[in-house]
Amino acid sequence: MDTSTTKWIPVPYFQINQEGAILYSSNITHSYFHPISNIWTIIHKEDRNKAIVMLSLSTNFDPVTKNLILQTRNGFFGNFKCTIQWKEGIGHLVCTEVKSSKVLTPLSVQSSLVTTKKRLEESEKTINKVVKILRMRKH
Repeated sequence: MDTSTTKWIPVPYFQINQEGAILYSSNITHSYFHPISNIWTIIHKEDRNKAIVMLSLSTNFDPVTKNLILQTRNGFFGNFKCTIQWKEGIGHLVCTEVKSSKVLTPLSVQSSLVTTKKRLEESEKTINKVVKILRMRKH
């Protein structure tokens, strides 16, 4: 793929080798991630096995898609849908951010806290009953 064309791809796009070294990336990539020389730098440690699978399929001509947790430019981790397709030993990797569909509002958070508090109170009552039974058995 011509790098003069790929620099204008409107999503984070990397050309990588089988070891994960970045050979080229689109311009927009730098607004999502710090400039890096290796893709492993931004992959969260818990998702490295999924990434290993993606990179090990370099002889496969079909695209492979996995959700990966990647470290963004601001230092936080985000969920990205990453698709890689290999051609002649070069991986063409596109990562699009996956936005959470669940929106937390103050009311939903408060409701969740109230529910959790009720469950904890019930658990405490059960534990207290068990403690009383165990004390009675000791005597």
